[in-house]
Amino acid sequence: MKGFGTLLGKRKKVALSVYMTDKVLRVLGLDEAKRPLFDPIEVFWENESYEEKVKILSRVVETNGLKGEKVISCIPANEGILKLHRFPTAMTKKDLMEAIEWQVRTETQKIKEETIHDYYFLEESDEKYVRVVMIIARGSSVKRLTEILEKAGLKPEVVDYEINAIINFGLYNRLSSPFSILYVDYHEGVLTYYSKDSISYNKTDFNYLLYRETKDNQLLNAFLVDIRNQLVINEISNIYLAGPIISDESTLETVMTSLPVMGILDLERVSPAFFIPFILSVRYMEE
Repeated sequence: MKGFGTLLGKRKKVALSVYMTDKVLRVLGLDEAKRPLFDPIEVFWENESYEEKVKILSRVVETNGLKGEKVISCIPANEGILKLHRFPTAMTKKDLMEAIEWQVRTETQKIKEETIHDYYFLEESDEKYVRVVMIIARGSSVKRLTEILEKAGLKPEVVDYEINAIINFGLYNRLSSPFSILYVDYHEGVLTYYSKDSISYNKTDFNYLLYRETKDNQLLNAFLVDIRNQLVINEISNIYLAGPIISDESTLETVMTSLPVMGILDLERVSPAFFIPFILSVRYMEE
């Protein structure tokens, strides 16, 4: 199984992605024209057991004739970490690889559980520095993810990381660097910042699904205050907005008048809720 961000081989004509958290399952298949192969599937399964989640995904696989298909998935943001490191271009290849491995050991020694790591080089490295993105995930999370996929009859081909996917969406759509994307899902959100010299991200516990059901303005106001504070701390001047929240016109209007929103990252032919699976599938096809 290929690791985080390492998409190798010839261009694929179709791509199947599965996005799983403890609360939601999303399955998306795209053809080479980026059109859905079947109606995108979303299941809320917060209160289901491990065994029941396997059954749910197995039914999805069986119903849509996906048994035995290769699939790309990702680890949620809270199950790993991502860091950007810079190394002098003057270093020899041997010294560079040793420096990267030293950074990996330094990071993993701080974690008191089994981890899985990967790293890759960014193309935008300059004359002075080589930029390396390092991703470390909980081994138990990767194992659980791949086990569910395999028990449901799928073949995990690529495991990515949610933050990496968000950044890749910005890069794939040629957003001017630096850029920042606020992705708001049903139960939480993440503000991700990308520049040539740094990558940062911060989670927010905003429960958009609960707000949509209750219209409790205290929930929305607390979320907006949290994001404004993050923007100030990280010196971010504007953001792009993505995720299910952009389908809600009244909430979207409030957010856009309260935050420095530069643009909306909508998807063609697919609901905004499939933001992560969409870029996973597209990147898989085009690498």
